[in-house]
Amino acid sequence: MTVFQGLFFLVFGVGLILVALQGAQRGWLPNGPNGFKQGEGVRKSESPVAFWFFFLLYGGGGVALTIYAVRLMVGSAGPLPLK
Repeated sequence: MTVFQGLFFLVFGVGLILVALQGAQRGWLPNGPNGFKQGEGVRKSESPVAFWFFFLLYGGGGVALTIYAVRLMVGSAGPLPLK
């Protein structure tokens, strides 16, 4: 179960980092109930404070998940309990 959780969190962590980097290049980050559809989201040109908030949220979440995944696979962190 540890390997599965480690790979799962690694994929999602790297994915969040890639979304943040892609948003920095395009100037648009997704948010809202429709997920990654183009209609919802914040643009850097229209609302820079919200854009950088979501950039830090996606980037920070991605880094935290990636670090936790590496710690899981190395053995220095325990897996999440399944109940």
